Amino acid sequence: MGGLLDKANAAKEPETDDKPVQSETVLAAEPATESVVATVSTPSEGGSLFAQFSKPGIALGGLAFVLTWFLGSYALEDLTGPVPFGLVVLLMFVGSFFLVWQSIDREKTVVLAVGYLLLAGVPYGAGLIGGGFVGITDVAFSEEGDDLTFKIRGSFNSVDVSIRADGVEMWTESGDLSNEVKNFRAPIEDFFAGNGEFHDGSPDVEYTIYAESSNGMTGEISIPSKLVTRQAEDAGVRINALQGFQDNNEYLGVTVNVLVGLINPNLQNSNGGGFQAVGLRPMNGDYTIDVSITGGDTWSESTISVDENSATWVSKSPGIGAASTDGWMELTGTDEEDQTGTLYVDKNEFYDGPACYSFTVDIVNVVSPDETFTTTWSWEIDLESGDDEAGIDKGEGIGDTC
Repeated sequence: MGGLLDKANAAKEPETDDKPVQSETVLAAEPATESVVATVSTPSEGGSLFAQFSKPGIALGGLAFVLTWFLGSYALEDLTGPVPFGLVVLLMFVGSFFLVWQSIDREKTVVLAVGYLLLAGVPYGAGLIGGGFVGITDVAFSEEGDDLTFKIRGSFNSVDVSIRADGVEMWTESGDLSNEVKNFRAPIEDFFAGNGEFHDGSPDVEYTIYAESSNGMTGEISIPSKLVTRQAEDAGVRINALQGFQDNNEYLGVTVNVLVGLINPNLQNSNGGGFQAVGLRPMNGDYTIDVSITGGDTWSESTISVDENSATWVSKSPGIGAASTDGWMELTGTDEEDQTGTLYVDKNEFYDGPACYSFTVDIVNVVSPDETFTTTWSWEIDLESGDDEAGIDKGEGIGDTC
């Protein structure tokens, strides 16, 4: 019996030893299960919703928001050409919304849509509160009709416009808008009150365009001073005594050059037929020029007509009566020296012995037809010729100013 009990007890001992091992295995597996759960839950505890937004989407939306404040800029409207500037901004908002919407897996769509509507609506609402504006754009000068042209833009039915010179109203007109734009043409002679600039480019008369819409909005801009600098007021003259090519003892006459436009009033003619100005500030205009010589017999060049900066006249010599007013213009005179082709005024046309001779330039502008700007420069002239005769001295030519 004792032996049988011992064998039974010995058989049970291994089973008892196995149970703790199984228990340890289960306990060791439990921490691994917890670790897996912790790893899965980490992404859901990440950064805020805003941190997940697409950065390109946010940048595009910010740019669209800034541009929304300039929806009334007609300069930007012209820049985008046939595509309305407002449509460009709208497409930028749509693109931004899509990028952000995609980046957050389309969460909170309604909140995002409301946010974008508010973002786009703030500048527009501010414009409504401010009462809007009148756009005055595309100010230019039309050479074809000598008109100042410009456009009025805005969301209203009609507009009254005026052009002012130093604050004084010179020209007015009204018009109805079609497709939120109205073109205006103002003949410059109808409102001209003096050049916009002096000879050195500094401002003279200030011109402005003022507009008032049918719903009470107003706008005003300055006209570029160069566009309204169209009145030639000054002239310079330089002359030279011309000798015969084959006979240096013979004076044939004088060459004449004129400079017309805006010249420093402190510049004068100089001894020997010169003039202190070597050039002038270029300007465009429409006017006529008459040049005459007095002191003996009176002589006049044909009337010179100027269109912008191109001068033409009927030549009394073989030369062509054409020149640019951007610099010195050579008059064609009455004759041409055979060997050199130099154009000159024959002394027989004006010379009557040594004396003080005056060269007068009269300018009449289209913008101020009732006013003549006259400039006169004078020199002592002696064109007596030796005619190759012994003992007879040739004259002194062009002498001092007088």
